Amino acid sequence: MIYAEERSSTTQFELGQMFRKASDESRDYNQAAQWFKHSAEQGYRKAQYKLGLMYARGLGVNCDYVQAYAWLKIAATQGSKRAFFCLNKYASKIPSYQIEEAHALSRDYYNKYVVPFAT
Repeated sequence: MIYAEERSSTTQFELGQMFRKASDESRDYNQAAQWFKHSAEQGYRKAQYKLGLMYARGLGVNCDYVQAYAWLKIAATQGSKRAFFCLNKYASKIPSYQIEEAHALSRDYYNKYVVPFAT
């Protein structure tokens, strides 16, 4: 799997999908989350969306609506309509005092994981 870490964000995303969609006995949400994160950190919006959903649902990672919001927001900023729709849904689950934290985190992630890969 180390070789896959050197692959494209699309390949890493597909690995995440493979682990997420596998049959019941071989499904591995932890591996899926790790591969989505590798891909998301390279600016791939589909992976950012999936990682946001995994945080929101607590699949392969601890349930964390602030993290979910941050990843969904940067995916939405890059044009993901699904992520935009989910933002409204999960924003209602975040206490108002954490909304600022979620916005700050999304700005940080955007600058760190999107801007360097923008063409």
